[in-house]
Amino acid sequence: MSRLNAKFREFARLATATAAVEFATVLPVMLIAYIGSIEIGSGVTADHKLANLSLTLANLAAETTKALQDSDVNAIFNAAAAVLAPYDYTQAGMVISSIVFDNSNPPNAYVVWSNAQGPGATALTPDCKTNLSTALVPTNLRSPNGSLLLGQAYFPYTPAMGYVVTGTISLSNMNYMVPRYYVSVPRTNSSGTTVSTCTNGKISVLAFPALG
Repeated sequence: MSRLNAKFREFARLATATAAVEFATVLPVMLIAYIGSIEIGSGVTADHKLANLSLTLANLAAETTKALQDSDVNAIFNAAAAVLAPYDYTQAGMVISSIVFDNSNPPNAYVVWSNAQGPGATALTPDCKTNLSTALVPTNLRSPNGSLLLGQAYFPYTPAMGYVVTGTISLSNMNYMVPRYYVSVPRTNSSGTTVSTCTNGKISVLAFPALG
């Protein structure tokens, strides 16, 4: 009986040792998978927030009931940036642009005005002669003699741990909104002078009138 007990004890010892070796082998893989899932999940969350930021930029500009002045645009940037919390919104780049369309078939798209704020953000160049690429404004979004507000957002995402996903990933997103109260949202500076100028091009107006 004692011999049988000894064999059981030996078997248990070997089984425990084997389990310990297997656990030690699997543990690093489990940790890498766990940390990786956290880093990827955080990156996906940051990307979703950036999409909300670009949408908020376009939406706030589209809701204006008057010509946007410098202070209005700055207020839109500041309000929209809060959408990125808890990420550092001071690192976000933001662009708001007004895009108008002529009555061609399909319509050509032109930048009437554009403003940027934050790192990595560059305003589009107002130009009523150069048709924007369909990569920036797809054909199916172009309405003859209409317009869109384009919101663009950029953010350098750096994983907190940087163990699995290393370095900085440049995230970007853009969204479009149709103006609520204008055919095309006008833009003026602080003194009231119209800056949404579109002359010597195919679009013959400075700013379309407000809808009734």
